[in-house]
Amino acid sequence: MPTCKTARVDQVDVRPLTPDDSAECDAIVASLPYHSGDAGGRAACARAVRESPGYVACEAERVIGFVTSQSWYGVAVEITWMAVHADRRRLGVGRRLIRHLVDNGPRNLRYMVVTTLSQATPEVEDGDTYAGTRRFYEREGFEPIWEPKGWWNDENQAVLMLRRLDAP
Repeated sequence: MPTCKTARVDQVDVRPLTPDDSAECDAIVASLPYHSGDAGGRAACARAVRESPGYVACEAERVIGFVTSQSWYGVAVEITWMAVHADRRRLGVGRRLIRHLVDNGPRNLRYMVVTTLSQATPEVEDGDTYAGTRRFYEREGFEPIWEPKGWWNDENQAVLMLRRLDAP
């Protein structure tokens, strides 16, 4: 199994995702029961961490976050899955993963896209919700641009968010 370079808990190292990281990525998803309540989504994420390109964030030899991606047309990268372990959220790990993805993307990278749960889907207002996820992406420069009706299913409305990387 690949190791992470950092030995100190207060440091985070980012390295390429490998199939050997899949069990730790599965554990990260399991730590987020609200965000990973759909069995089909968990299965798709499990496939992605085993087959897709991506990165993991490590802290003291422990994988604490991951991102998988898909490149499009040499100018765009889609974040297909991203999660940070429940006990390491809101500490800058997700931001670090996104910045690593940008810095290591195609040379002509101009856009990043991500799909998450739309505000049109009712949620319980307390706790760790998708409202927080959307705020995170907005702080990272993503803007909601499209809510494709029925993209996921009738109960869960998706929102596509775009970040321009070549904006003046």
